[in-house]
Order: sequence, then C-alpha cells, then structure tokens
Amino acid sequence: MGLLSHARTKETFRYKMKSQAEGSQEGILIAIDNFEKFSMETYGKVNIIPDLLEATTNEVYDTLQKWINWNSNRASSTITIYFSRLRKYLHYMGVKLDSQDVKNELTFKHSVQEELYGLTLDDIRKILNNLDFHTRVQFMCQLSSCMRIGEIVQLRKKHLILDNENIIVKIPSTIAKFNKGRTTYFSKEASALLRPKLRKLDDEDLVFASNENSRYAEINAEQKLRRAIIRVGLDMRYESTNRFYINTHSFRAYGITKLSRHDPNFAKKIAGQKGIFYNMIECQMKKNLKYIRNLKMF
Repeated sequence: MGLLSHARTKETFRYKMKSQAEGSQEGILIAIDNFEKFSMETYGKVNIIPDLLEATTNEVYDTLQKWINWNSNRASSTITIYFSRLRKYLHYMGVKLDSQDVKNELTFKHSVQEELYGLTLDDIRKILNNLDFHTRVQFMCQLSSCMRIGEIVQLRKKHLILDNENIIVKIPSTIAKFNKGRTTYFSKEASALLRPKLRKLDDEDLVFASNENSRYAEINAEQKLRRAIIRVGLDMRYESTNRFYINTHSFRAYGITKLSRHDPNFAKKIAGQKGIFYNMIECQMKKNLKYIRNLKMF
C-alpha cells in the first residue's frame, strides 16, 4: 500500500462531504441510512458494499431494484432523490453505475400528480391561534418573507436590518438554497411582534431556533405545526403519499402566491426561485418595495 493510499469507508465519505452545506450532507446520510436498513432487513447485515463489489452487474442492479421496491410506500420523487444521493456514495465506495444501464435496468414508480392543496387565510388563522407565541411569530415571518424553513431556522440577528418598520432580511449565501444570498422582508405585523425578542438577542444569536443543528430545528418546527393542524382538524393527507396537505412549505407557498399577483418575477426573486431575474429599473424597484412594505398577509 502506497503512502497516499487509504481505505474508503462511510466515515471517510462523511469527511469528503464536509465542504457541502449541512442540509446536503444530512440528505445524503438519510439515503445511506435507508439503504442500510434495507440491507439489514433483506440480507441480515448493514453493510453490503463489499458484496456488491464482488457481485456481477446483473446482481448489482437486481439488488438496487429490490431496494427501490422496498421503498414503494414512499413518494416517487423521494425514491428518485434517495437513489441520486445513494449513487454518489456507491460510486465513492467503488460501485460504479453506468447511466445507460441505470435507465434500462431500474424501474422507478411513476410520479402521481395530485392536485395540491392551497392554504387559505382561514386555515392560517386557525393554525396560528393554536401555536405558542414564539412559533406563531416564526411562521408569520416565513409567510411574509417567502423563506424556506431551512433558511429561517438558521437566521441570526446579524442578518436583520431593523432601521425601518419592516425588518429587512439579508439571507447569506451560507444558509440559502443554491448558495445564492438574497434580500427579503418581514411584514409590518410580523416585524412588530418580533422586535421585543430581538432586543434581548446578541448579533450571533439564532432568531428562531434553539439548536445549532438546522435539521433538528426544521424537524422541531414541522412537529409543532403538525400538532397544531391535528388540533384544528386540518390534518388531511394525500392518498398517493399519505403526506399532510399542510406543511411548513405551505406558508412559503402562500406568500409567493400573494406576491405573484403583483409581480411574478419579483415574487421569484424574493423567494430565491429560478426565473427571469431581470435588472429592474429604479422606478420598478421602488414600486415593488413599496408594495411589499405595505402588504398585509392577514
């Protein structure tokens, strides 16, 4: 074994991912954990990578198809994402998958396009009234700023500009999806409710989360919301996936929809979505900022 040689393991793969965003790392590890649970249940051992390395091409794809079928109770999009993440790990460990073989050998469940439930103003009021004050303010801020739950739980006081009636949010690239920073705003109602708490925080303090682990903070917010929608009888689920109609993304989607009625491209820019991000002339920018500052979500 040469000076530069080292064994590739799950731990060295974790180290390799260190430069990626925390959420990306967590997502890949969830997919690996899912595959290991399948391996234990099906073959009686957690790590079957050595067996895959010694297997024939047909045996490798037959095993992966079994894993896909084992996940049949999950949404088709979830399985596809899991496979994409797992494939990176398998490649790192020496199990190389040819793209054409993947296309021909593996069969994924067809995506079912159910009509998505649109959150209503009445729904929002019922839910917010059944949340503790701190969580209520968090969702009001998400609603007006169109932020992702993973972004808002990582906000620190230093990311907020408090000079105006509307709190300005400077989302840094380090916590934004696609690593692309942007600027958004909290509504007047949300800003007024948040300010008393901000007076007690230092610049480096998290605004909404109590845990530095952003994934844990996301799960905590999701659980609080889930308990609230169950209490108010809004715990409807989609037949194809058994997922709740209403989730943390629903609040972001509501805000995007409301802004889109004014200017679809501006809504995408605020939300950090891909779209026609044109360079707005000064008068158009002033018009949009005036609109969002006076916008009432309730």
